[in-house]
Amino acid sequence: MIRRVLVTGTVTLATLLGPAAGIALAAPRAVSAANGGTASAPQLSAASVRPGLAFTVTPPEGCPASGEEQGVFITFTDSEDTTHQLAILTTDEHGTWGPATVRLPVVGLDDSGSWDAAEVAEGKGSLDVLCVSSDYVMAGARPGFSSMNQNQNQGQGQAVIDPPPHALENDPENDPDDDSGDDDSGDSVTLTYASAALTVTGDAAQVSVTPGIARPGGRVTVAPVDICGAGSSTARLQVIPVTAGDDSGDDDGDDDGDDPGDDSDGSGDSDDSGDGDDGDEDETDVSGLGAEADPDSVVTTEVKISGSAWPATQLTVPDDAEPGDYAVTVDCLDSLQDITSRYQAVPFAVGTVVAAAPVCGTAGASVRVTGTYPETLVTADGDELSLPATLKFVGAGPWTFFLDSALTDGLLLKQQVTCPVPDYELTVPKASVSSSGAVQARICNTGEADARALLQVRTKKGKWITVDRKLLDDGDCAWLDGGTVKKGGSARGRVLIDPPGKGSTDLAVEKTFTVRRKG
Repeated sequence: MIRRVLVTGTVTLATLLGPAAGIALAAPRAVSAANGGTASAPQLSAASVRPGLAFTVTPPEGCPASGEEQGVFITFTDSEDTTHQLAILTTDEHGTWGPATVRLPVVGLDDSGSWDAAEVAEGKGSLDVLCVSSDYVMAGARPGFSSMNQNQNQGQGQAVIDPPPHALENDPENDPDDDSGDDDSGDSVTLTYASAALTVTGDAAQVSVTPGIARPGGRVTVAPVDICGAGSSTARLQVIPVTAGDDSGDDDGDDDGDDPGDDSDGSGDSDDSGDGDDGDEDETDVSGLGAEADPDSVVTTEVKISGSAWPATQLTVPDDAEPGDYAVTVDCLDSLQDITSRYQAVPFAVGTVVAAAPVCGTAGASVRVTGTYPETLVTADGDELSLPATLKFVGAGPWTFFLDSALTDGLLLKQQVTCPVPDYELTVPKASVSSSGAVQARICNTGEADARALLQVRTKKGKWITVDRKLLDDGDCAWLDGGTVKKGGSARGRVLIDPPGKGSTDLAVEKTFTVRRKG
């Protein structure tokens, strides 16, 4: 899964790229300890932290002075050995950097706008920092870095540190610009800091979003379940479109990365030429909205925080919002508009998903589902479907079904299906013993639906046995007979309904009688 890259260095640090840009990283080669490439562990402002809560990383020393800017990569490897990219920074020409403010990632959107449901595992982990030569840090087309276990396969379009920084070895194949095969030339890692222990405690802060789907022009309420981090003054709420994963990474990478890739000296062209002009036309101005505000958001609002709490807030979906999947994100900001904590994002959808009244039959029911939601849905059983669609249910019910977004797993529709129970009723206008000694009864269906009538006779041991049955349309009458009564004897009989689709007798409709045979 791809993680959103957090570039939160301050003071003397310049971010390597803008918030909407990406990084393409050629796997760097490690510098051995014999070459003086190690340093003691950075100092962390907290020994334990929950995902989404900001903390600082302060280095004991800067990167080696090289006369040029270097890259600083900060990663966290959790208790399940998954490595998460936390920040990418640049030093000044003297190698100076820090302190840097970072956060453990939360469920939400990655830099490409795709839904990322991976979570940081709770428990003890390690934070790693390394300095990388600027030659190995290039503006790339694929945004974000992956959170990945070494045993997992890489997905399409990911820009990853693979293997993780602490596992790098001297390998000339890792240097795309080194054709000499000389291990000592162009080493990418200029300094490796010792790992710093960090414990993940608890889950990310939560918000509630109701309803989970709304039509354009509709309203949605966002309310906090947990409070913001210390020092927060406002909460920024955004509703951001979710994009489907892109399997054409190579093509997109070539298209998006041409300008910055050609100008490896710096960011001059990407800031001053065509890219900037296009951004003025197509991107929303997020100035004044705080750190890491998403320009693609269709709704952005800020609410005041009082005592770390903020009130439930109602948002209006724009009338021109495109139907599809969205994410509701909430960031807590301090007075300088920097993020103090981030809530776990919540899936949301724009459009409609509507279930019609069920069509009931003797074997079950079917429900037609329609709406304007354009993406793939998934049932609780894992079956995928697109609207319009028909759901079928077997048995007597009631049934409850769930429809989730296949992209975000957000619940879009939960509904119970019930079929009306007909009013079954039978009357027995006459009961007697036939000339052959059989118990017989005249039965009429006086209810509102077809029903199967059962004639039962009680044995000497007190057990009821069925001796005849017949399906009667509503309003029909028929004779049922069976069993044997000796001359001069009597028998106890009853009539029941065997409702269609249930497969068992209905004792609520019961008519009993006694017949005698002359001697």
